[in-house]
Amino acid sequence: MLKVNNGGSLSARYLIKTVQMDGGERIPLLVDSHTGLGVFEVTAFSLSMRSKGNQVNTLLQAMAAVQFLYDGLDEYGINLMQRASANELLTLGEVESLVARCRFVRDELLKADLVARSSNVSAINHGLGRSRITGRRTATVTGATTAIRLHYIIAYLNWFCDYVYLLRLPSNREEFQAVSTKVIGAIKNRIPTLPKARKRKGLTTLQEQRLLAVTAVSSLENPWTNTFVRNRNSIIIRIMLAVGVRKGELLGLKVDDIDFGNNTIFVARRPDDSEDPRIRQPQAKTASRILPIASTLAQEIKKYMVGRNVIPKARKHPFVFVSSTGAPIALNSIDALFSGLKEHFPELASTSAHILRHTWNDRFSEMVEGVMSEAEERQLRNYLMGWSDKSRMAENYTARYVEKRAKSALLKLQDIAFRGVN
Repeated sequence: MLKVNNGGSLSARYLIKTVQMDGGERIPLLVDSHTGLGVFEVTAFSLSMRSKGNQVNTLLQAMAAVQFLYDGLDEYGINLMQRASANELLTLGEVESLVARCRFVRDELLKADLVARSSNVSAINHGLGRSRITGRRTATVTGATTAIRLHYIIAYLNWFCDYVYLLRLPSNREEFQAVSTKVIGAIKNRIPTLPKARKRKGLTTLQEQRLLAVTAVSSLENPWTNTFVRNRNSIIIRIMLAVGVRKGELLGLKVDDIDFGNNTIFVARRPDDSEDPRIRQPQAKTASRILPIASTLAQEIKKYMVGRNVIPKARKHPFVFVSSTGAPIALNSIDALFSGLKEHFPELASTSAHILRHTWNDRFSEMVEGVMSEAEERQLRNYLMGWSDKSRMAENYTARYVEKRAKSALLKLQDIAFRGVN
């Protein structure tokens, strides 16, 4: 039996469907709504990525980018197979237009496409021209999103060009190879240059205390009215702060992963888990590991499990964190949890699931400072975070702690420099 999830605008020609096979494997496909079938070349590309070990979330990102490409091809009346037969791919103007399209929010762009077609606005001038036609500015995405889209479009075009070359489709394969190299190079040269990203920082101690206070089950400020949801959300936040797991790792926890006898949780990698009914399966990106939890936290989890287990639907699957109906909660439910907190408490505006992972790393750094060697600290952190032994990922997760130490060192230096000066 296959489970299928549709993605994308209902009015768009190309939709993304995630197909779940009987064994649990999930494959995102690009489907032509005119035929109801997957686009053959894109399906083959998706399968080639999957065979290389790419996980479903990476495939979804790639399919979303290729969807953008095919939206544009459809808008401009371009058939890549016909172009390849004629030893062609894209013109420079089409490359420019494709790159420009990747700067816009897809649903907004599709609306602009529709208005432009009815107004006879040239497809190549979809940006400024279409904004004028619609009477409003078409919403744009970040430079990083544009760059990701173009990265995967390039990956697809590289695959496609190899595919048609080996099929001997171009009448002059050498000419086609030269043309395709130029086209892909032109797209690559137009990927926006991004400023160096600022490292994200964990919560301050005051913010962390505030977060724990307002999400306490008994707190009068707690923003959730449902008792079960209060308990669940409180446990979610406390586990994240206690052991620094990612949201995908948290949502992948099964009842048997919690050992109340030894007060541990098992964070497991289970790609394509056949027991998981969610089309977008939460994934553990890091290594499997066993993490100890405090006895007080274990008792809180045990109380939550009592409430979970009385929900009939929750007893039909093994996942720990469920909605009030008993279904395993989705990744976007965690995002909604933190969005709700930000809405109610502006002082927690920087809070997110991943920021709590940064917070854990800051607290770990503070705890081990001066207690253990740098090598031992790195070894322990890498295990607890699920990173490889030689990983340098910690550098991305300790920005606030490093900033604090740098400020302290600078003040100490100034104190030494001006000692004795009136």
